[in-house]
Amino acid sequence: MSKVSFAYALALAGTVVWCALVVAAPYCVHLGGSWAPVGETIYTGFHRICHQLDGRSLHLFGLPFAACSRCTAIYFAFLAGTVVYPFLRPLRTPRTPSRLTFLLALAPMLIDVGLALSGIHESDTLSRLLTGTIFGVMLPFVVLPVYLGAVHEFSSRSSSVHTHMKGTVDA
Repeated sequence: MSKVSFAYALALAGTVVWCALVVAAPYCVHLGGSWAPVGETIYTGFHRICHQLDGRSLHLFGLPFAACSRCTAIYFAFLAGTVVYPFLRPLRTPRTPSRLTFLLALAPMLIDVGLALSGIHESDTLSRLLTGTIFGVMLPFVVLPVYLGAVHEFSSRSSSVHTHMKGTVDA
């Protein structure tokens, strides 16, 4: 397995774990006993990046996910985008989408938030899920090329340095 493929697999595994934690928090608290503090720790960790408003969250066993519905949609859509990424883009030649594509994916979410803040339209769970999904599914096509490109560049440099140093030692 190449270093770039390994890096992709690592990113995918990390994304799976991240998404699992979103759902694990209410599940652990629901189990109770020694699992409850584990769930509370997950909630605390996610609270650093998400407001976790109960009324804006999906629920499991009557308990909110560790992230609000929009963040949950972004994370799970990021996972979906990460899964399909290698079928649509080669791992070895990373290419990021245009800034316009990024802005078009971000725009529905910004509009939804802007309309809600201005009082023109109250966003609901469906609009949060849809706008988060649109943004989240596009995000791996921006993040992964940068990450994989850096891994490729680093492994190329390491390989070059190693070959150069080996030649120096052998001489």
